[in-house]
Amino acid sequence: MRIIGLSKLSLLSVAFLSLIFMNSQIKEVHSAEGGISFYVPGLYGDIAIAVAPPPGHYLLSTTIHYKSEAANSLLPNNIDEKIEAKTTAELIRGFWVSDETFLGATMMMGYRVAAFDIDVSANLQTPSGTVHIEENNKDFGDLALMPLSLFWKIGDIHLNLYEVISIPVAQYNPNNFTNTGLNHWAFDTVLSATWLDPKSGIEISVAPGLIYNTENPDTNYQSGVEFHMDAMLNLHLSNELVVGLHGSYYKQLTADKGSDPSLGAFKGRSYAIGPAIVWHKNIGQQKYYASAKWLYEFDAINKAEGDLTLISIGIKF
Repeated sequence: MRIIGLSKLSLLSVAFLSLIFMNSQIKEVHSAEGGISFYVPGLYGDIAIAVAPPPGHYLLSTTIHYKSEAANSLLPNNIDEKIEAKTTAELIRGFWVSDETFLGATMMMGYRVAAFDIDVSANLQTPSGTVHIEENNKDFGDLALMPLSLFWKIGDIHLNLYEVISIPVAQYNPNNFTNTGLNHWAFDTVLSATWLDPKSGIEISVAPGLIYNTENPDTNYQSGVEFHMDAMLNLHLSNELVVGLHGSYYKQLTADKGSDPSLGAFKGRSYAIGPAIVWHKNIGQQKYYASAKWLYEFDAINKAEGDLTLISIGIKF
């Protein structure tokens, strides 16, 4: 079963969103707004991501755990280097694959709903000394829709073009320490590709994409255009078991609008890499799916770094 990423709040820095805005004396420092991106590393696929799945309905649940620490360059002057965040997210994704074709391509549509549990701790420097701040937020996130996804097969290469739209429906308060929504629209255009050698079981898949963000009306801030790519090197050990090495790359291409000019464009960048394992099996008319991956972030600029774990279970009806 193909696993496609209906991406959401980036767990790279989600916990810092309102910390940047919570006090008028704190400078605005951003890599995308508040260090947050629509992109979640590792969520854009596990195996054969550009191969058209059989017609039918699919339901997938993904649990994400993320623990991070802020890089020094991300911090305002009155916050020290100890900003730590722990985030757990539960994503429910549904897909419908049509038995009709459009422009010679298999068609798919999808949606994603999410719930978040965010814990943040930070040390804030005040005239009276260091104040330790902790906050927890449990709430639903923004809604994501995939209005159309198209799959083509050209020789041994499979291609998949789709658009994911993040709709700002989550509660948002710029004075809160944490938020679970972006409070602006985001449009993610992705063209993924898969090459799979059935004899050796070797698979190479990539999923590059571009994100366009609208302005946050509560902060008058607009994040720049972002490039992201997930990459997978998988070995299909059998018809049911796959192991692989997965990675991701993120880079902000254009400057944000609304930041302090003295800070410059403050574009972010990060890498991640780690192992993955996938199990899938047909039982009667249904197909069952389970995957787990761990990604280690490194060499981040204007971003947080941490460890990301994604565990998914799914079924085709």
